[in-house]
Amino acid sequence: MALVAAVDLNKDAAVKLAEPHGAKAFSSTDELFAAIDEGLKVDAVILATPPSARLNVLERTAERGLHALVEKPLATTVEEAEKIDDLAASHADLVFAVGFCHRFTPAVQQMRDLAAGGKIGHVIRLENTFAFHHPPMAEKWFSDPAISGGGALLDAGCHSVDLFHFVVGPAEPVGAVFDSPWSGRGETGATALLRCTSGAHAGAAGVIVSGWMEGERFDVRLVGDAGTLAYDYMKPEELVFQPVSGDTEIIAVEPHDLRFARQLAHFAGCCENPGADRAPMAGTAEGVAAARTIAGAMGTVGV
Repeated sequence: MALVAAVDLNKDAAVKLAEPHGAKAFSSTDELFAAIDEGLKVDAVILATPPSARLNVLERTAERGLHALVEKPLATTVEEAEKIDDLAASHADLVFAVGFCHRFTPAVQQMRDLAAGGKIGHVIRLENTFAFHHPPMAEKWFSDPAISGGGALLDAGCHSVDLFHFVVGPAEPVGAVFDSPWSGRGETGATALLRCTSGAHAGAAGVIVSGWMEGERFDVRLVGDAGTLAYDYMKPEELVFQPVSGDTEIIAVEPHDLRFARQLAHFAGCCENPGADRAPMAGTAEGVAAARTIAGAMGTVGV
């Protein structure tokens, strides 16, 4: 796996990324596709554009037989996400992956396995908070719904929703409350309630907290009637099991920052062998599922 090209509207940024790898730098996707059409050898792309630009670029990469790892969220709307999923289905020989990198967090995978093995008994609830304090978001494209599709819930909460889908099961939104102090911008804070609709943990709840204007917290808690598994991203090598009675157990895990490299390595392996098992990597179907769940939550404000 080698970097052969970088594209950024800021050409200097593209050059800075490309030069150490001996790669080419471009300031537009038009330039990149022209170079590919003229013989530049490219096997796959990592698409980190704003969500509003995804569909068009993916249509053009698919035409050229390129695999794609797409940053989250998959698109600005459910309809656009479904179009990307249809595109992926019509190119079944290509790998279309969505960057829900927390599926590759060792502690998350351990929590999922331990819950499946009965460690915490009957699963009652998953609680997940991804929040931090960053006022400049008020001026960034992340908070512009025309470009991003929403606010904090779509930006950070799409990870949380996918974590629920991955660890607990398929979800339906029950309600949500948003904090929206920035006029014309997406919400800065969201609290959503989910319910697992089927599978081994049917009926379990999800409490999702996403925030751009509050104290920094990154944690996942899986609660059962026999105990709780908790992971604080600020303590990256500790998964804590607290039984309902008895002593707390500290389970050693690999740090969460490995998730990026492992996702990328897994994606590369699937590109080399498209017939390989793609789990736990998320595909476009999972991207659509997250988009539908979030859209449903956004339609239940104040419930």
